[in-house]
Amino acid sequence: MIEYRTLDLDGLWNKIGSRDIDFKKIVPRSQVKKITGRFQSDHVELIIGPRQCGKTTLLMMLIHELTVSGVTPLQIYYINLDTIGEMEQFKNPMLLVKQIDDARRSGERVYLFIDEVQRLAQPGMFLKGIYDLAENIKVFATGSSSMEIKSKTKEFLTGRKRESHLFPLSFKEYIAHENKIPGTLSEVKFEEASVENWRQNEQLYGQYLSRVMEEMAVFGGYPAVITAEDRQASMEELNEIYQSYVKKDVIEFLKVGKSEVFNQLVKVLAAQVGNLINKSEICSLLGSNLITVTKYMDILKETYIAGYLPAFVSNRRNEVKSAHKCFFMDNGLRNFSVRQFNALNDRADKGALIENLVFTELVKDNGLYNEELFYWRSKGGAEIDFVLSVPDKGGIIPIEIKSGAARPGLLSKSFHAFLDIFSPKAAIFLNRDLFHIEQVKQTRVYYIPNHWFLLFGPGLILE
Repeated sequence: MIEYRTLDLDGLWNKIGSRDIDFKKIVPRSQVKKITGRFQSDHVELIIGPRQCGKTTLLMMLIHELTVSGVTPLQIYYINLDTIGEMEQFKNPMLLVKQIDDARRSGERVYLFIDEVQRLAQPGMFLKGIYDLAENIKVFATGSSSMEIKSKTKEFLTGRKRESHLFPLSFKEYIAHENKIPGTLSEVKFEEASVENWRQNEQLYGQYLSRVMEEMAVFGGYPAVITAEDRQASMEELNEIYQSYVKKDVIEFLKVGKSEVFNQLVKVLAAQVGNLINKSEICSLLGSNLITVTKYMDILKETYIAGYLPAFVSNRRNEVKSAHKCFFMDNGLRNFSVRQFNALNDRADKGALIENLVFTELVKDNGLYNEELFYWRSKGGAEIDFVLSVPDKGGIIPIEIKSGAARPGLLSKSFHAFLDIFSPKAAIFLNRDLFHIEQVKQTRVYYIPNHWFLLFGPGLILE
């Protein structure tokens, strides 16, 4: 049971709210440890992520950590702006600060949690006002739209905030929660001396990891979806998440007028996961124009539904340079958009789903995106799924993904073309179940099963 101050019907902080949460059933989030380490900092903690990815649960985890450390419920203030009317103290930060000062003991440090802060007309100015006016008030705020939050807070919170991005559960977070894989495995790098050990790990744990990968490739990582009782319940949860997103964020909040065009765009992009985006073709399919399609694509990105991967560009004329590849930030929502939930091994888009899952894990667990993560394609059709930019680790690392079995020495022509042109020190060839290392000219090629890469990422080979 966790307790905190909340508002009564008159808008006064004199009510004690509570939640009975079984933390044993809650999947721990990696952001908790980072944020708890800043409890005594005065910076505003801004937590941004898609609707229903677990932001409120994260706030409850933080409140729990505060109470464990000895903070009393009277020092903790919580408000969900999704469920509140037009209360005066949320129009003027001075009124809220005064109200908190009247309620707390003189000089006492308090912790203010504001859920869905983008509901405020000027969230940046409001949070800045609390930061500047108040002493010993630590603010935690969540938001569902990075576009709205950033545009409305950047000017006001420069130097005053610490920003965390919360996505649906990562593969690593879920596996850690299941606690079926020894944590000590993460301490062992994949290198020549450990190849046989990793092959043994595959025999011991590979089947389990593959099963989890298949489930997440189809149903994604939203907490309510993963913890649902059965597959039908998972699909119902995905429907609720998407409908809530469209109604509350897209139509009501972001004021998207052409909701049918928006919904059709989601379906078109879902069908093109892993492919290059052709906006002219999309405009033709939707009967819309470039301005509208671009605007709606930006909304999908900034509300954490879709991601667009840029090309890795050198000075060669034969490379694709301007087109982006399309991915979804959650496989479950992607599959909901195309209404396909059959088992991974029975699907024609199996390879695309695994590629999309690798993309989401690189973004969610490793924080990689536009400045570090790319794809590469020549105008002749040679393509590498991902290129990691790691300047402090030897330059670039190409990653090729194969959903099926692999054999040592049998790399694709595209993979060889990239190695011949760029001569990277390391390259990764993801596959169904093979651990192997071989030298190809100047490049050390690491064959790694997809499910192990999802668990440990590029850290498996990087120092």
